[in-house]
Amino acid sequence: MRLFKEKLAWVAPIAVILIIALFSLNLFAQGDPKVKNLPIALITSDEGSHVDAVKEAIEQMSKGIDGEEPMLTFSSEKEADIEELFAQKEYYAALVIPEGYNDAVQNAMTSNTSATLKIYINQGFNMTGANFAKTALNGLVTQISDQYSTNLIGQLGDQQIDANQASVLVHPVVSEEKVFNAITTATANGSAPTLLAVPAWVGALIGGFIVFLATSSIYKKEMLTRKQTLRLMSGQVLFGVIIALFSGFTVATLAQIAGINMPSYFLVAFFVSFAAFCFYLLVSAITAWIGKPAITLFMVVMLLGMGVLMTPQEMLPSFFVNFIRPWVPIRFASEGLREIFYFGSGFYTGESFNTILGIGIAGLLIFLLSIFKPVRTKTSAK
Repeated sequence: MRLFKEKLAWVAPIAVILIIALFSLNLFAQGDPKVKNLPIALITSDEGSHVDAVKEAIEQMSKGIDGEEPMLTFSSEKEADIEELFAQKEYYAALVIPEGYNDAVQNAMTSNTSATLKIYINQGFNMTGANFAKTALNGLVTQISDQYSTNLIGQLGDQQIDANQASVLVHPVVSEEKVFNAITTATANGSAPTLLAVPAWVGALIGGFIVFLATSSIYKKEMLTRKQTLRLMSGQVLFGVIIALFSGFTVATLAQIAGINMPSYFLVAFFVSFAAFCFYLLVSAITAWIGKPAITLFMVVMLLGMGVLMTPQEMLPSFFVNFIRPWVPIRFASEGLREIFYFGSGFYTGESFNTILGIGIAGLLIFLLSIFKPVRTKTSAK
């Protein structure tokens, strides 16, 4: 058959293999995530042998199993600093040994009251990471409690106890949880920031590419001077503003219709617009220099990025942490919206805002520098 002799036809199966391979890379990020070194704050407000027992259990937990990295890593902090540390996303959770804990354990059977270890959960940081930290810390408290329970039962022997003592005997140590930066209801279980950030990238990509095709057709029809080219590029930037505003307000409106609990409609709309405009400048810059292949490049970035957007970096393979995660622009929009949704931020979201702005400025400069590309000249027919 003639088709099988065409070299271009054989590009199709090769392209399919490459595309499937790119999609499948996310299987390595999502297929069997293993938690490594999830940062946890340890707040110690008491001292004594029973406090030392908790620290010993933490030390054993921090060693890992079979030479592997531990699931949790603990760092000592002060309780007065924990809200700020949580706001800075330094920790997913904190284990607190409160004042009076040592005496509470010592006198549990006589006071008929279980001793309490507190667990603080930084839910807004990342729901997956915070839930894992919560489960692991509750497991640690249960382990400590079971050790005391076994010892107490051995000491009591056949001694009669009342119902209140029986409850303490089974659970001599219990946990008390407190949530910080809570994930509000109707925000897709904490996924709303990412779900709203992705359209900002897609809108910038599609809008930038369409405007690029429109300007390309102008360049083909007539030869422009650099001054005319600069004027045309100014039009592209203006179109970017329009596209960004359409993107931001469309996303916010659809989110409102879908029942997403947004802290502020206009705040979300303008932040998504800001991110979309900066991404548009980046797309315009790269397409101005390398043309249509840039779209493939940006699609690859998006495909690779989808596997890392909602997963804590402590649950990702090192390859994704070092070579994929730092280069995914959507992540910064997602983190900015997370600050707005769960950390009470305004339009300026700190590091994420600065990074997005940096992307936009770099994109604009690279875009403007494309004016120095060689000007196409028409060849006269002989």
